[in-house]
Amino acid sequence: MRRRLNRTAGMTVLVGGVGELFQGDLDLGRLAAERLRTEQFRPDVLIEELHYGAVAVSQRLEELRPSAFVMVGAVHRGRPAGTVQRSRVSATHSKPDEVQAAVGDAVTGYVSIDLIIEVAGAFGALPPRTVAIEVEPAWLGPGEGLSPAAQNGLSSALQLVRAEVERQPLFCLVDELDPLLVDDRITPCPALDVIRALLTELRRLDRDGDWGATFALRDRLRCSVVAGSTGEGMDAQDWALWWVLLEELDRLQALDASEPAES
Repeated sequence: MRRRLNRTAGMTVLVGGVGELFQGDLDLGRLAAERLRTEQFRPDVLIEELHYGAVAVSQRLEELRPSAFVMVGAVHRGRPAGTVQRSRVSATHSKPDEVQAAVGDAVTGYVSIDLIIEVAGAFGALPPRTVAIEVEPAWLGPGEGLSPAAQNGLSSALQLVRAEVERQPLFCLVDELDPLLVDDRITPCPALDVIRALLTELRRLDRDGDWGATFALRDRLRCSVVAGSTGEGMDAQDWALWWVLLEELDRLQALDASEPAES
């Protein structure tokens, strides 16, 4: 039986529910974290409520140094209520006075997804792989519970969070494979062309969140390997990583197909 490599060794995924406590739909992040805590995740996945100030969140990120950071919460951007949006985010390049103003807000205990990005980015604590999953709120005033639109959005957002968490070992594998294919160590061959195209598609998946041609390219790679259309120069690490990539994509396709719709 083929031995699977441990793709989660040394990896930590922090899922943070970002919210303002008991402020209508803006409390969605706390409720998301509560729901996710009842589910089974890998040991490397941490679920936390991030309702405290953005400076404290930045300090938490500096402490954990996660390989991936997934935020979920309600953000008012003028979209139709209940809209769910997933985006890859990176540190902003704010002016010093803008950073100072953001830190001033954060010190008072204010927190939001945008503020965490700005403050943690300024402190150098924002992980390179950071994802925000937002729900457009309908109710912004004080009170408990979510509006019907936000409740529906929460269900969709939780599905996106689960998918994001499950994909992180795949993205770590892409990071490991990328530098092995940049030189001429492996002679040109059909399998090499396909795996380069597959890694390009997986980087797009990481950026945009949809599978695109991933599984078609996976099938082409498997056929090329089975047919022996591989080049000289491949070592044991190459073979192991290529097979783990195929197995991980098989696992994720089966997982996506079996994911039940939230009620």
